[in-house]
Amino acid sequence: MKKVYGFLKSQKTGIIIGFTVTGLLIIGSLIMNFYPESYNGLSGEDITFFFNNPRPIHIWFYIMFVGFAMYGICIFFCTVDSIIRKIRGRARKVPLYGAPIVHIGFMVTLVAHLVGGIWSESGMPITIADKWVASGEYELKVTDLKTTSYPNGMPRKITAQMKIRKDGEEIDETLGYNNPVVFDHGTKEILLRNYGNMPNSVVLNISGRTRALKINDVIEINESKVLLANLYLPPQFRRPVIHLVSEDKDNQQYNQTYVPIGKQNSQKVNGENVTFEDISTSPAVVVTVKENPSIPLTLVAIGCFGTGMLLVIFRTAYKMVRV
Repeated sequence: MKKVYGFLKSQKTGIIIGFTVTGLLIIGSLIMNFYPESYNGLSGEDITFFFNNPRPIHIWFYIMFVGFAMYGICIFFCTVDSIIRKIRGRARKVPLYGAPIVHIGFMVTLVAHLVGGIWSESGMPITIADKWVASGEYELKVTDLKTTSYPNGMPRKITAQMKIRKDGEEIDETLGYNNPVVFDHGTKEILLRNYGNMPNSVVLNISGRTRALKINDVIEINESKVLLANLYLPPQFRRPVIHLVSEDKDNQQYNQTYVPIGKQNSQKVNGENVTFEDISTSPAVVVTVKENPSIPLTLVAIGCFGTGMLLVIFRTAYKMVRV
């Protein structure tokens, strides 16, 4: 047992395993780059893909997974041995424990990657505008959208102001690229995928009467029902077109009318002149909701790294001053 313990706590063992894992990561990256068809369905940090689709081409991952496990075990025993030796040596100076705290951060990081790789989930994209949209136990809506661009037109900074409601309580949050909205103690986050403006309503002029209507609204024209069926941008018109479906009581059938935007494109619907005057838009974003239970562990790891490195720097600076 002593030989096994000595092997596991050896720094040489940790270094060899660390370089082996790094090499396998490089090999895996090259394989995924040259054989992307073998990795259809792999997304983000999800490692369950490799266990649900066992194939010989994934052998690098299985070896690397064992290597990561061995690396974590080595760090654990190395850290325990270091702490035991310091306690036996009656080391009371806190900066001496900086390196073991950093090692603890490494262990927590490995556990966080494992938890995130197995249990993290991403939902389908959701379009959110100025109306409440349900996402699980939360409701979301956008109240403002500010964008800046580089001279070449590429987005520079995107800031979406959002309201999030749960159990009748509302909170204000700011969403952007690399600035997700995080809640539920960090286990759930909203990620920005796209942004822009989406149609909110259309303005129709019906024989001199202007009305603001929404898609799927049903109105009456000359005592016949008319459905606002769709709004789209067909290539043959190169401009927004409203699709109207009207009821023909005489022939017991439905008539379809396409009205392009603009006064010059008015159409007769049930004997009335209908003009598609304008589109009212509202800011909107496309987001995905990601559930990642490893986020709290990641925060713990960051705390360990930060604390440990500060102690190491303090100890090094103290030695330099004394010299």
